[in-house]
Order: sequence, then C-alpha cells, then structure tokens
Amino acid sequence: MAPITMVFIITGLAVFTQAMFFLGIGASAEEGKKSPIVPVGYISVIAGIINLVVGLYITVVRPLDADPSLLLAGLIGFYGLFFLALGLAEILDMDLRVIGNLAIPTAILPLFWINFFSDTQWTLILIWWVVTFLAITLTTYGKLQARVLGIILMITALFTFFLVPVDAVMGWGLI
Repeated sequence: MAPITMVFIITGLAVFTQAMFFLGIGASAEEGKKSPIVPVGYISVIAGIINLVVGLYITVVRPLDADPSLLLAGLIGFYGLFFLALGLAEILDMDLRVIGNLAIPTAILPLFWINFFSDTQWTLILIWWVVTFLAITLTTYGKLQARVLGIILMITALFTFFLVPVDAVMGWGLI
C-alpha cells in the first residue's frame, strides 16, 4: 500500500491547493508578484510526476498474472497525466479550456475500472472523481462558478484523498 499512499497524499495536497485557489483563498497576487496559481501549478506538476512514477513502479514490479494491481497503474496514469498537464498549464499561464477537454476522458474512461474495486466505498470514490473532473470541464468553459468547483475540489481532497490513507493508518475500517 505504500506507493499508492504516496499517490493519495501528494495528489490530495495538489487537489487541496487547487480547491483553496478556486475558493479564492490566497488567490490574489501581491503587487509585483506572480499569480498564486503558479506555485499551485508546481504542486500539481509534482503530483502528476509522482502519480506517473508510481504507476510505472507498479507496472515494472508487479506482474499482471500475479497481481491485478497492474490495472491500478493504468488508472493512476490517467490522473498523473492530468495533473502534470494542469500544473504546466497553470505555470505557463495557458488557456485552461484544454485542461477542461482533458478532464472529459479523465472523468469517463476510468469508469471502465469500476469492477476493479470490490467494495462500495471505492466505487463511490471513483464516481465522485467523475463528478469532479466534469466540474473542471464546466468551470474552464465558464459554465460553473470557480467557487463551486473549489467546494467540489475540497470535498474531493478531504474525503477521497486524505481520508483513505488516514483510515488505513488508524485502522478505522471506513474504506
């Protein structure tokens, strides 16, 4: 569980900083300084790289016939590429509608992994991520307010990224 725990914590931090930005908390640049979206972008780039590295690690270390977690590597790859592209777009001050376009397959294609998860909690997390990524698309096209996306991202960070490893460490058995 160690590599996937890194994915959850680091990606959760990226989602949390995105949420804070879209909620407008610390989102205004001080005079003479770059937009706060730039460090948020760097955090997302780091999360994307970590996701891709962990996905590669799982692919190399775990053979498919011995362990179905190789399928998990593909899912992690979706999110890794998304966060890497998001972070670069934010750092380079690019049009985020391209990220909105990328969010569509990142939302829908992982649904093919729904049978990978054996319990309802994980299935619900995957479905919530669909909602989150589609909300990103709507926001980048001006169809959803940034603060609403911020709320969705905060729920995503707290309940689908942070709660998972904390639950594992504490042994609560929630997930």
